[in-house]
Amino acid sequence: MAAKSTFEKKLERLTELSVILERGDAPLEELLKVFEEGIKLYRECHAILEKTESKIQTILTSEEETHD
Repeated sequence: MAAKSTFEKKLERLTELSVILERGDAPLEELLKVFEEGIKLYRECHAILEKTESKIQTILTSEEETHD
């Protein structure tokens, strides 16, 4: 079985943090730390997705050029 990618691990953790925030039963200080970690992970995941999208666009453009 393939190991989870960094993106998948970050997304999994982000989901865990979301559950904690939705429950809302932790002390406010802890919820703030969870929120901060979530924002950091969101930004990291977003950057990975943007980079991946850019690579896909490059591949598609390259493929179009070779078929013209």
